[in-house]
Amino acid sequence: MSKLSERRAEIREYTAEQAEQELQRLRRQLFDLRIQQQRGEVKNNRQFTQVRTDIARLVYQLDLLARLEEEEAVREEGIEEEEAEQEEATSEAEQPPEGR
Repeated sequence: MSKLSERRAEIREYTAEQAEQELQRLRRQLFDLRIQQQRGEVKNNRQFTQVRTDIARLVYQLDLLARLEEEEAVREEGIEEEEAEQEEATSEAEQPPEGR
């Protein structure tokens, strides 16, 4: 497996908290690279592209995780509503009709 595939797999396994921490670390690294570039200390300009690409991957992963959390919340809300409707239907069926 190539380094790129390993990095992609590693990012996919992050939890939201881990992804946030890694994102902060990479943004700091990009900032440091820019400072080093101004000083003329950067020897490998590909580092900029690699860091920016990893940042984009992490932002995408965080978006996916947020969507999954949102879908789970909606699903749980739907289940609770169904249970409430079932309880209501059950209680109505058990009550004798009024007016007799």
